[in-house]
Amino acid sequence: MRDSDDPLRAQLRPPALTALLLAIGVAVYSFGGFESVQLHVQADEAASPYRVHVNSLIGKYNITILNDDPLLYIIDDFLTERECNAIMESTGGLERSTGGLERSITSYRTSSTAWINTEAITNATSRSILTGVEERIAELTALPVENQEHFQVLNYQVGQYYKLHNDYIPQHRYMPCGVRIATFFLYLSEVPEGGGTSFPAINIVVQPRRGRAAVWYSALPGSLDIDTRVDHEAMPVLQGEKWAANKWIHAGNFADNWKKGLTG
Repeated sequence: MRDSDDPLRAQLRPPALTALLLAIGVAVYSFGGFESVQLHVQADEAASPYRVHVNSLIGKYNITILNDDPLLYIIDDFLTERECNAIMESTGGLERSTGGLERSITSYRTSSTAWINTEAITNATSRSILTGVEERIAELTALPVENQEHFQVLNYQVGQYYKLHNDYIPQHRYMPCGVRIATFFLYLSEVPEGGGTSFPAINIVVQPRRGRAAVWYSALPGSLDIDTRVDHEAMPVLQGEKWAANKWIHAGNFADNWKKGLTG
């Protein structure tokens, strides 16, 4: 059996988790006909496994913890100029953003979107660059690359927004990919005014900055239940334009199940 076929080994494969295992335990449970991995804090009930892992990487990355519970942090200079450009140049065209698994156009989301499947990029240099970004995201979230959705690139013009929402999709609980555990949000451009990511429940607005990443967790630590405290909105752009990208990360293997048509 390959590591990627074993849910326990897939979750524990990143080397950075060696120290983390001293603070957490791993339990396997059956949900909707498939197995996933659930992390339970054992040694320190006050610290989520997410925070324990992030702490171990603060010296390596330019991490700032904005909020402890729920955990929200930013990584400045996560992307280089070259990486920002490579992501934007790999889009192949934008379409009106949609919402939910229904992929419906709605008035609460007015940006434009393009999806990038890294494996399908024909330019070898760009494919290598984006693969490297995905590997760093896996390191920071302690979730394997195959759990990541494709890059969703976003463009917001003046006045465009995404009203209050959560990235969690309940229907995913009954799919082998599992729910979205984390959002890794990449800011690809400077925005002269507006365009921040607002988290009203914790009174925080993350401002766009080229190369910055913001990370939050849509599922509560130790469960697959939604954490509504990270409901957020993309504030309207008031001047200039905003380029950004989502990387949504699931509890299970998204990549292989997407190829099988099992992700919704």
